[in-house]
Amino acid sequence: MTIEEFLNLPEVEGEKRELIHGEVVSMAYAGFVHEIVKSNLIDLLAAWLRQNRIGKLFAETTYRMEGGALAPDLSVLRNDRLTPVTKDLPLGAPDLAIEVVSSETAARLRTKIRLYLRCGSRAVWVVYPDERLVEIHSANGQVTMLEQGQVLEDPDALPGFSAPVAAMFEGL
Repeated sequence: MTIEEFLNLPEVEGEKRELIHGEVVSMAYAGFVHEIVKSNLIDLLAAWLRQNRIGKLFAETTYRMEGGALAPDLSVLRNDRLTPVTKDLPLGAPDLAIEVVSSETAARLRTKIRLYLRCGSRAVWVVYPDERLVEIHSANGQVTMLEQGQVLEDPDALPGFSAPVAAMFEGL
């Protein structure tokens, strides 16, 4: 299926879909743990971006990329990518894509990470609530795994950002 065909599919209430290499993938409902982690990340990133004005934070925005249309749980677009504002989907991958893992298979997650990075993401954060850890996949191929007692910093995607990994899992 092409991206145009995918975008013309009728919406199904309560269903989130992505297009990965021509295949339509339906996403399961996220559980409450997933949403708590996402909310914590929104708090951390929104506060930092208000102080550092380098871009905007988006939740479940679909990005149109070569090879698919993906909607990360959260994403950041740097200011230079915010104009012009159109009714179309943003082209290319977000500067930072964040996936909170709940029901996705490892193979599909790896495919999405590669697609984000190949299409321009500076980094992909993969957050594992059950293990309380975060993987940072950088565009240079480096993967950094951070556990609850560590501090997340990502100079490629968010220069100057710093937050305790534990803050992402508050309330769990």
